[in-house]
Amino acid sequence: MLMRKYFNMLLLSLFLLSSCEKDDDFIDVDGLPPGLLTETEKIATEPGREFIIKAKITDNDGLRSVNLKNSDFHLNKTIDLTLVGIVHEYDLNYKFKVPADIKGDQFPLEITVTDLGGRTSTSTVIVSMDGDFDAPVFTVSPDQEITVLLKPSTRLNVKFNVEDNKALDVVKVSIPELNYEKEVRVEGKSLSFIEGINLPAAVAAYTLQLKATDKAGLSTEKQSIIRVSEMPDFPKMYLSDVDDAALLNSDVFGRPMLIERTAPFTYRARYYAEKAGVELRFLPQKTDFAPIAFGIDPENSKVLTDDPEISKPIVLGSKGYYEIKFNVKSGEYHVGTYTPADKPLAIGTPILLDPTRPGEGSIPLQIGLVGAGLPDAGNWNPAEPLILTQDSENKFLFTAEMNLTAGTVVEFIISAQHSWGWWPEPFWRWDRSNDPESNVSNGGENPGKWTIKTSGRYVFKFDTHLKRSQFFPKN
Repeated sequence: MLMRKYFNMLLLSLFLLSSCEKDDDFIDVDGLPPGLLTETEKIATEPGREFIIKAKITDNDGLRSVNLKNSDFHLNKTIDLTLVGIVHEYDLNYKFKVPADIKGDQFPLEITVTDLGGRTSTSTVIVSMDGDFDAPVFTVSPDQEITVLLKPSTRLNVKFNVEDNKALDVVKVSIPELNYEKEVRVEGKSLSFIEGINLPAAVAAYTLQLKATDKAGLSTEKQSIIRVSEMPDFPKMYLSDVDDAALLNSDVFGRPMLIERTAPFTYRARYYAEKAGVELRFLPQKTDFAPIAFGIDPENSKVLTDDPEISKPIVLGSKGYYEIKFNVKSGEYHVGTYTPADKPLAIGTPILLDPTRPGEGSIPLQIGLVGAGLPDAGNWNPAEPLILTQDSENKFLFTAEMNLTAGTVVEFIISAQHSWGWWPEPFWRWDRSNDPESNVSNGGENPGKWTIKTSGRYVFKFDTHLKRSQFFPKN
């Protein structure tokens, strides 16, 4: 009897222990641990970015839970699978965002699966911080359409700069119509390419194709139409007051500055020099000084030449407003100063909050940037604009500076401030939302959404007389 009593107690203990590890009324099917197959053994990501853990999980007895654990991520997540009944198959698809301030290169993330019988399977996925999610960027590249002037020796200088945040792999350059192909293997993050290509001395059109691929296989492509012709009557002409093509491409908008076409082959530029010694050249394309840049002919200072390799800039001798007229066919040009006939804004003078009810009071006239994505400003609220500062010497000129982070999306117009959030005049919008080239007083189009390329200090300049604005990095 005594032996039977001890045997019964032993059976009861084993039953109770089993009940702690298994669900009530559980009966083993195969008694095997769960199957756990991760989609990959390594996940590449970066600080502050979300990644996804995927795995196929199976168990004939039924699944109880999945636990994900990594102390550096402060992650200890348990997914209770019993809440939806008996689960035999489960596709793990868990999203997690890496802390932005994480330090280190590789982190083991432990996945533990438990079935209804209390049996477990564990797998470890390595999460590394070497992920590459950004394709290469052409920081300098030809316009979508460029003109090469027909000459006894017609030559195209293919010129571009391309960068990648991690590592470039290969850059390809091709002109199919000429059977021209070049492949450049790159070690490092950037490539500056320049190569002269002799073109047939005949009117023609060619397609220039650029493709940059990084080590992660991400690629960016650019395409330009090259037109070989006699001096064309360019529909648009631009003024450049910088001498580095990178500065033409780093702006949000406004560089180079659109000028006026007054007659066939004839243009007029109006410009404010903020200091003596400003150097100007004129471009029919917006992203580079090649293939055409109009400047003073070094062999005859009375005319302009189109050759960017030899043209010299027009130098403005003093501060003030200038008017430059020129003809691209004859090369003749004239530079003179002038005084604007219109009046600058009377910043600080009272404007009525409600012109129909003068008794509501007034506020001092201020103008600023009203939109979204701007620091120290409301969201499309005229009561809280980013105020523009009027220049102490040139009352037509207004500026603002701000710190912006790469990836920030900004949009705005220029508007008078109003305490109630009304939209009074004066205001200025844009000639077009995408890559605007001029401002429209009390009219125009709403802004586009402009994405900031590089973190840093930015300058916005606006001239109410010229109705031109520029938005560019300060350094």
